[in-house]
Amino acid sequence: MNSRFQQELQDSLYLHRPLPLHREASLEAGFEKKKVTASRVLYSQTAAVAKPTAPQAGSLEERDGVITITAPLRSSCWPEGAAPDGDYSNFGTARVAFSFPAQSWQGYNRLRLQVRPRLRGGRIAHLNVSVQNRGEIPLPDPYFREGATVFDLENGVWNDCIWEFEAMPRDAITELNLYVFLSGHDVAAGQTLIYDYRAITLEKIDTPEHEHGWQRADDALILSTVGYWTGSRKTAIGGSADSFCLLDAGTGEAVYRAAARTVHNSRGDFRVLDFSEFDTPGLYRLRAGDAESCTFEISPSLGRESLWSVLNFIYCERCGTPVPGKHGTCHQDITAHHKGVTMSFGGGWHDAGDVSQQAAQTAEVVHALFEAASRCTEDRLLYLRLMEEAQWGLDFILRTRFGDGYRATSAGATRFTDNLIGNFDDVEARVHNHAYENFLFGGVEAFAARCLRGYDDALADNALAAAEEDYDFACQRFAETGVEPAIMFEHTYNSGLSQYYAVACWTASCLYAADSREDRAADARQWAEKLLLCQEQGAAGIAVKGFFYRDESHRAIVHFNHQSREYQFVQALDALCRTQPQARALSRWERAMELYGQYLKAISGNTAPYGMLPAGIHRLDEAGDAETFRWLHVGCDYNAEKANYQAQLAQGTPVAPGYVLRNFPVWFSFRGNSAVMLAMGKAAAIVGRYFQDRALLQLGQEQLYWMWGKNPFGQSLVYGVGSSYCRQYAVLCGECVGEVPVGIETRDNEDVPYWPQNNNATFREVWIGAACRWLWLYNEYLESAQYQIQPTGSDE
Repeated sequence: MNSRFQQELQDSLYLHRPLPLHREASLEAGFEKKKVTASRVLYSQTAAVAKPTAPQAGSLEERDGVITITAPLRSSCWPEGAAPDGDYSNFGTARVAFSFPAQSWQGYNRLRLQVRPRLRGGRIAHLNVSVQNRGEIPLPDPYFREGATVFDLENGVWNDCIWEFEAMPRDAITELNLYVFLSGHDVAAGQTLIYDYRAITLEKIDTPEHEHGWQRADDALILSTVGYWTGSRKTAIGGSADSFCLLDAGTGEAVYRAAARTVHNSRGDFRVLDFSEFDTPGLYRLRAGDAESCTFEISPSLGRESLWSVLNFIYCERCGTPVPGKHGTCHQDITAHHKGVTMSFGGGWHDAGDVSQQAAQTAEVVHALFEAASRCTEDRLLYLRLMEEAQWGLDFILRTRFGDGYRATSAGATRFTDNLIGNFDDVEARVHNHAYENFLFGGVEAFAARCLRGYDDALADNALAAAEEDYDFACQRFAETGVEPAIMFEHTYNSGLSQYYAVACWTASCLYAADSREDRAADARQWAEKLLLCQEQGAAGIAVKGFFYRDESHRAIVHFNHQSREYQFVQALDALCRTQPQARALSRWERAMELYGQYLKAISGNTAPYGMLPAGIHRLDEAGDAETFRWLHVGCDYNAEKANYQAQLAQGTPVAPGYVLRNFPVWFSFRGNSAVMLAMGKAAAIVGRYFQDRALLQLGQEQLYWMWGKNPFGQSLVYGVGSSYCRQYAVLCGECVGEVPVGIETRDNEDVPYWPQNNNATFREVWIGAACRWLWLYNEYLESAQYQIQPTGSDE
């Protein structure tokens, strides 16, 4: 770690205060330096595209070229159209609207304005900007992805806000909106929102950010801006020169030279800079012709700063306790009710850019943190801090049990409540007894118990006792109901039968490892037998095999498009093999893992020269499966989307008669693939570690490289990590170092990457689930010295 980061860690008391943001190194820091070739004033002291109005909450005033809107942050009733109980509602919207006859903005590709929030005691401020287009492609689209963006603001000062929109339809703009959701206030904040706006201008620049496709128009060097592991394959993409060199960042001297390799495939023409042969740890830059990269590291212990940074984001998402610079104690009046008792549901970690809570997701973060801690015990400070944060989440999942199989599971919230239980702004948490979730909680609790032995034996005992009970509750419920679909608000909504088998097998193995009960070992073997019946092992008669189906019928292949637990199948088999290495069925379990690893290798080249793992194989007839559709595509109408489903399958790469490979998921409402690719990377690394398979371990690393900037957009997707990290839809908890977005999306029904500068949900929304999966994958390399990886694979 560099000295500045170490000092910032110390100053934060090792993440008991958020790390500083360093916006000066962000992608957007360079926007104001871009040359403007044309401009048009939309609002100033002397000109206005239309008279501004405040059609919703608040009052509006104009003075000396400044628009001021004032509104209360709370109200005594829900706004029109909100749910009667206030579920997932705020207190209204303070909106400044400009409405005008349709006009083309196609001669411009960005909007610029200045805004000054004035919130007494306000620690987090943001601004939404949106347009309406009534042209060939209307905006907003049905799922409100296009035509809107969000800025994270500094309170009390003028903020220069720039929105690039090169790819956005804008041939007939009729409305511009500047708005802030009235989402309550922190315990230290005032009760009134005041926002000032001025200098609203359209601008044209000649160098907008790349937003669409694998092929870039410029010669930028695309690389992992954090760096590369020693012993691994190291490639970058870009430049126009026939050769390149690696420069020592300290001296500027060339330490390695090689020819660039030209790659032509269906995704475009690329120059690949391969410096895998060079393996000396240090700080370096790449140069190819006139193009030069940022400084990056080559190291056997790459990414420790990234780990601390993602841990920082997790800490900043804490619910129910003060987070300095973010909020005070929050959401004490989110309550769950069961059999005449009331439980406060504040705790764990907030879900995303909103402040919802998902207990299952908190449980997964607990497991990721304990797993990380168990693999870095030699780094005492990091180990202790990981254990501390893991215990924060474990406390939540233990105390939200009602002790009879039921537990508080989730709550939808887009506001800060007043913490007073009994008035109208309280949030009702959902309560369920669900087999899949109790299996999951039981496994996490059992894993935690093992990690806590010798650290906090009393808590270890309690966690194990809860794990035993939750596993038994799950078995009982599963025997009664089988697959029991969760309601759409639960993040385990899309789990099929094979997912139940996998999580039950894993949990039984975790229990066996913790309590040595032979009946748990027998259970794990039985669940594994059921799981293997769900794997494609050659019966379909196609070359690609090893993937899993949703059940034994082999009718529907397992797919994920938002939440992803792709790793669970091999996680279960890995735990089984490691806890029962003398079992007679060991070779069958290992064969299943080998087949899955072969599947990942078989599909991995479809995004070359990038290393992103494709989303998976699809049957061409699956668009006719209306029953499975409703579990995979939340909030979408099957009849309305069936034609789009077929169109997305048609964009896939044929791999066998009746089968295609999609690089990105089939999706409609929720888009963004971070969790999907990171979960697959985790699966690759699990199998790679077990068999010491260098190619699979490299696949896992490539998913981290993608997140660190080796993607077509050249942007680090982990805020504050590497270079050119981009703003994200953080909203209520504000921008945080280490935040990870839902991920890169596609446009319409295509199968190529799309990453517009619209900072909007869901694709750019910060998400604890994506951060969790990043951490899970990174954990596989915390003991990297035991698993040296040699260069392998192809960019073709």
